[in-house]
Amino acid sequence: MNENEFNSTKHWSDLCVRLLQGPLFEDDNKEIFESLRLWNKEVNSYFNIIGLKLFYSDEIDYAYLQQIEDEDGNVIDNLNRLLKRHPLTYEVSLILVILREELDKFELENINTENLILKESEIADLVAPFYQNSIDKVKYNDMIATNLNYISNMNLIKRINTSADNIQLSNDREYIIRNIIRAKVDANFLKEFKEQLEVNEEKDQ
Repeated sequence: MNENEFNSTKHWSDLCVRLLQGPLFEDDNKEIFESLRLWNKEVNSYFNIIGLKLFYSDEIDYAYLQQIEDEDGNVIDNLNRLLKRHPLTYEVSLILVILREELDKFELENINTENLILKESEIADLVAPFYQNSIDKVKYNDMIATNLNYISNMNLIKRINTSADNIQLSNDREYIIRNIIRAKVDANFLKEFKEQLEVNEEKDQ
């Protein structure tokens, strides 16, 4: 590598490190996201070598890495898996599907509003019809809180921090529902989950 190539690489090497740590969001760090716009081709070429693909386009405000896999979900070319998989329980999948549907509705009805923000209690109310009479209220609320925390750690939603002067109730936290949720809950995910719901309903009858 000559000096010019080295100096060029320095511009996006930090960007690569940040992407390996998790998704990038424009609203969290506009400066580094601007670097992504400039260097996304170079970054993607670099990651392709180690079996990763950059998911990014000018139309979205987030970017993340995907492991390149075959149709069976195996890493290509016998490479090591570099990205951690997040196993999804039924409960997490259900919440994700509901949040994706709420995001779609919100964007159709609120053209001038940037973010969909939902309280934990609102999300609990949206999920509740799927748990009628099957669990007591305290356990149900704990389940919702635990799974929202898991989804937040996946960077699909963002918990809104409050200042000391404006403390939220501990059981009614607010979350930004991020657009990246569509990348996880795509058309295939929705189809497969709804088919599973139908199977579960038939078993319960």
